[in-house]
Amino acid sequence: MSVEKLKLKENHTWKSRPGYAICVIDRGLVRFDYPSNWIVNPEDGAVHLHDRPPSIESCDLGVSVFRVAAQEIKELSLDAALRETLAKDPKKAYEESEIHHIERGDLEIAWIEQRYVDDDYKRDARFRVALVRGPVFCLISMNYWASRAASLNRVWDEVLRTLVMDLRVEDPTAGPVVQ
Repeated sequence: MSVEKLKLKENHTWKSRPGYAICVIDRGLVRFDYPSNWIVNPEDGAVHLHDRPPSIESCDLGVSVFRVAAQEIKELSLDAALRETLAKDPKKAYEESEIHHIERGDLEIAWIEQRYVDDDYKRDARFRVALVRGPVFCLISMNYWASRAASLNRVWDEVLRTLVMDLRVEDPTAGPVVQ
């Protein structure tokens, strides 16, 4: 994946809340809003967003897209896949939320939060992870220190609230076609 910042046309149709920017992956396959002052770092198969230069102090919001056969997408239990993903994680959570569910149109989201003490820094931390079922699978994760939870939880909520899949955009400088 690569990051490209484009100058928008005057009559563009992109809309986001003040203070937020729009992340569009693969011409609209995945789209969500994030704070406009965050740093975007593409990696192979993923995008990482940071609230400050990447470091131990920065919040890391990661988004990965997985192209899977349509039949497999329909058959997979998001709850089971989420639990399986967390079982492979070496973090030792001392608390875990229930699995939260959001359904909007053709989009299904299951997410969970873990609280743990970072072994290296001996600090209370949070880890949120969501699996999203749409025309593809999307994994969204967010890692941050507990002391910053109040402001960063709002970012997570906005990412999930604005998440849209399969909104094809032919001209990214104009935005999606509005009928």
